[in-house]
Amino acid sequence: MRKLLLLWLVVLGVIPYVSAQEEREQQKLTPHKSTDYEENKKKGRVKLWKKQRKWKPPHRQSWTWNKFRQGYRSIGFGINAMNYFGDLTPLQDFYATDIEFTRANFSVLYIKRHRPMYTSRLMFSYGRLKGSDSTANAMHIDNQFRYVRNLHFRNDIFELSYSGIVNLAAHRDLYYNRPDKVLPYLTFGIAILYHEPKALMPEEFGDDWVKLRKYTTEGQGGSWTNPETGKTIEYGKPYSPIQIAIPFGFGFKKRIGQRWDLSFEVNMRFLITDYLDDVSGDFPDPGIFTELYPDDPDKADLARALSDRTRENGRVPVVLSDHIVTPKYYLSPIDGNEYITYLGKYSQAYENIRGNNRDRDSYMVTGIHLSYILPGQVRCPEPFKRRHRNPWHWHRGASR
Repeated sequence: MRKLLLLWLVVLGVIPYVSAQEEREQQKLTPHKSTDYEENKKKGRVKLWKKQRKWKPPHRQSWTWNKFRQGYRSIGFGINAMNYFGDLTPLQDFYATDIEFTRANFSVLYIKRHRPMYTSRLMFSYGRLKGSDSTANAMHIDNQFRYVRNLHFRNDIFELSYSGIVNLAAHRDLYYNRPDKVLPYLTFGIAILYHEPKALMPEEFGDDWVKLRKYTTEGQGGSWTNPETGKTIEYGKPYSPIQIAIPFGFGFKKRIGQRWDLSFEVNMRFLITDYLDDVSGDFPDPGIFTELYPDDPDKADLARALSDRTRENGRVPVVLSDHIVTPKYYLSPIDGNEYITYLGKYSQAYENIRGNNRDRDSYMVTGIHLSYILPGQVRCPEPFKRRHRNPWHWHRGASR
């Protein structure tokens, strides 16, 4: 019984001590309230304190005393370069690109620092992608089909992305004490984009840029059933102009002023679509366009010309491989019309490949970001903070 009583007394002694410790810690982490002055005035403490110190009422500005006070917000803009990776590149390598088609990209961004290592970023950007078979080497056996294919595109990209940033050299100081050295970081997130690939009309149709999705150049939305075999050929569904991308990259950030940061970043966008360039599958049967646009033969003719441009500008005779350039007449079983083409077209042969649907398109954004740290909560000088963490500590005999 004595042991239980002794244990109970110890518990009763520890609880007030722990509560007092927690209260003191809370006072350190909690902004000073103006009500403290009125409460202590009623208790007669103010007069005594005024005699001991030349006292001024606590200021009414707020500042952050909690452990997340390193956080801050920034706004900025970026000037970037965009490069396209996909089917219309000069080489077979998926990550081959052509610097000739590098185009500008502009962005505005909002950044919020949550923790020393973690930051989030909301960014809206606009840029243009471009690709063409015109730069493919006709004398290279692996790239002759690209030269003969003779496709091109341009695509204006409007992108809204939300990314997380992992600071590899995290600092725990407030923004005005952040280090001057170069700080590396990784970035990853998700983006939604609007795109509309376009191409220049063949000369006999005009000289305007037209939206390729409107003409379903690979027969999207069409189907045909062979009456003899009963086999149905499906050309898939039309693709959407709104797509999802996965941004992933790295960068380096440098402080150039008390509130200014300059960043250099390389960021890849991996897409879930293969129609960023309007090229993905095989050449469709030219007769399918008659079925798709039965009431508009002019549109059907233009769609057919945009789908297969191998016979434009006399490009084919330059190629040395006879199996690519052997001409033939093709009778379409869909509309019964005869079309001039080349050996292997509109069949299961290699020459009928228009694009590679096994690899999705992607693009890279490389550039410089300039950001400005927004004025947030009031920066409070250290002596003032020590004074007002516990404004009545002078009365309790604390050291002066």
